[in-house]
Amino acid sequence: MAGTAQTAATFPSAGRPPLALEGVLHSPLPAPATGTLYPCVLICHPQPATSSMDDPLCRLLAEQLAAVGFLALRFNFRGVGRSEGQQTDGRLEPLDIAGAAEFMLAQPGANPRKLAIVGHAFGAIMALAYAEHDPRIATVVAVSPPIYRLDAATGSYARPKLVLTGEFDEVAPRHKLETWLEGLPNRALQIITGARHLMRGYEEVAAATAVRYLTRWAATPGV
Repeated sequence: MAGTAQTAATFPSAGRPPLALEGVLHSPLPAPATGTLYPCVLICHPQPATSSMDDPLCRLLAEQLAAVGFLALRFNFRGVGRSEGQQTDGRLEPLDIAGAAEFMLAQPGANPRKLAIVGHAFGAIMALAYAEHDPRIATVVAVSPPIYRLDAATGSYARPKLVLTGEFDEVAPRHKLETWLEGLPNRALQIITGARHLMRGYEEVAAATAVRYLTRWAATPGV
């Protein structure tokens, strides 16, 4: 694996008034040659009341993606850590993803044709909801999206998507996700054997699964 760099970031959310959000940008080393473009991934953390961008899976994903040639941005939703504002239980958090997308695409070497989102739990729901309204999001990896939050808004994203869930996930059980996915195009479901909802103890397997998918996606022209 190549070396990586981490850079603290602050950027505004979309919407008015904009809120200052904190994040960490992970990038490959050495610095790219002139004209080199990197695929980009935004990483959305689980439930803001109990989690942050320092969630073990989010951190591992960012590190591993940068090591294989991606720009990866993990960030705190509003009201988490040093991000300004108050949590809204999903009502305004998509504006935070919009701000993260603008920040990412402004980075040197960012490939505007290869922008993806990985979201975990609450973050997976926000990723699916946001991606439907931003044609720049070319694919989504949704890790353990809570069944009780899945609705028409999260089921209308037509571009490629991968859903991961744990074998013993009590919030995103396999049988219910399979039913939800039946009517959706361009989808795949993978099960992390032995894992529960937050993937504790299974971060390496979950991250490797997402990185494999995203590496194939990044290498596929026009996808």
